[in-house]
Amino acid sequence: MGRQLANEYEVWGPTDNGRFAKYTLNELDRIFAGYGRTPDLIHWNNGLWDSALVCPEDGAFTPLDEYERYMRLILRELRKRCGKIIFAATTPVRPVAANQRLELIQALNARILPVMNQERVPVNDLYSLIHNHEDEYICDDGIHLTDAGKQRCAQAVASAVRNNAVF
Repeated sequence: MGRQLANEYEVWGPTDNGRFAKYTLNELDRIFAGYGRTPDLIHWNNGLWDSALVCPEDGAFTPLDEYERYMRLILRELRKRCGKIIFAATTPVRPVAANQRLELIQALNARILPVMNQERVPVNDLYSLIHNHEDEYICDDGIHLTDAGKQRCAQAVASAVRNNAVF
């Protein structure tokens, strides 16, 4: 994605994985301190780690109500730092994923996408982009994107940035 926008924008992201929503919220000050400036636009997602089955009998790692709460808090904090935010729907997983289930990702997306719409945050629907192309776009581990999947998502992110980057 950064290469696709390199001639148009300075693209920057945290060096660490955002992991789960509560972790991202905790790390925001460090993330922004590492950048050292105010961004013009933020493209953001949490969800894969939140949907993980750490203890299957307990359900998703982050229960839906907690997920929504932390995502709302992240959105509030991002808005303090930037006026333009794009949210990306969480990508699907394949049935072979060791600790992920498609229905949990669908539940997270179903919970948070109406919130983003209500908050007037543009949504980059990476879920729909990858869904029905899982064999091509998702690795054998069932979770991570293949090179083709990364390329396809990078194109969608670059397009979303261009479409929302009127400053």
